[in-house]
Amino acid sequence: MNQIPTSADPSWNSAIVDLDGVKIRYLDNGGTGPALICLHGTSMTAHAWGHLGASLKDAYRVIAVDMRGHGASDRPNTTYTIAELAGDIARLAEKLNLKDITLIGSSVGNQVAVSFAAANPHRVAGLILSDPSFFVSDTEIVKYLRSHHTRRRNYPTRAEAEAFARALPQRAGLSDQMHRLAMEGDFRQEADGSWSWAYDLLAITKLFFNLSTDQAADIAAIEVPVLVLNADRSNVLSGNQAEQLTRAFPNARLEVVADSNHTIWGDQPVVLASKARAFLRDLHSA
Repeated sequence: MNQIPTSADPSWNSAIVDLDGVKIRYLDNGGTGPALICLHGTSMTAHAWGHLGASLKDAYRVIAVDMRGHGASDRPNTTYTIAELAGDIARLAEKLNLKDITLIGSSVGNQVAVSFAAANPHRVAGLILSDPSFFVSDTEIVKYLRSHHTRRRNYPTRAEAEAFARALPQRAGLSDQMHRLAMEGDFRQEADGSWSWAYDLLAITKLFFNLSTDQAADIAAIEVPVLVLNADRSNVLSGNQAEQLTRAFPNARLEVVADSNHTIWGDQPVVLASKARAFLRDLHSA
């Protein structure tokens, strides 16, 4: 079984690149194999992929991105459309000279991955879509937005901030170690010494409203292998919707992840790493 690294695990190298005036931070596990780009969900950061990056370091170069408006990346006052975020990934891939890329997403990160893959077929080898948000209901969007807009934004100490994060219902399935990994990127320290959430509220509000973007044409255009992962307790993607989405891709298969909520990366990190390794192995041995 893969070991889950602690928050002190030095698996990531951090870098910031300027992409046409927008600074984007990414984490690199230092692997030398084929590239896997990881795209987090709304309000999360690249650190959510800590277990995956450590688990695959022996065979794959794992790059996890703080998408604009999140983590240590810039927070420009732009549209935050799916295509805009995918454009950042395209510029990053070009800057790092990445080709034959597999992308893995969580929630909205999957939509960004699909947009990137459709626009850059020459760079993409495959996609792993972890409980994607293509079908998220307006009810769930309103629920998430209400949660973020009523959430306390600033905390006198990091300990208080982390206590709040641990108590979030959507993180109820995380182990103590996965909590620590995610919280590496959850907060930033302000000039007065207090701690605030490391995502921009206006940015994620715009992003939530863009979740309903019609990506049918992008999906139909993607010919590379696609693995769709559906959490069995997902509140975002039902089993019927997962099957519908899988059929819409020219070359996709569906697997259900047991005992998991929407956040497969946190609830079932070992299972996710195992499925990702198997998919990558098959992809690069074909």
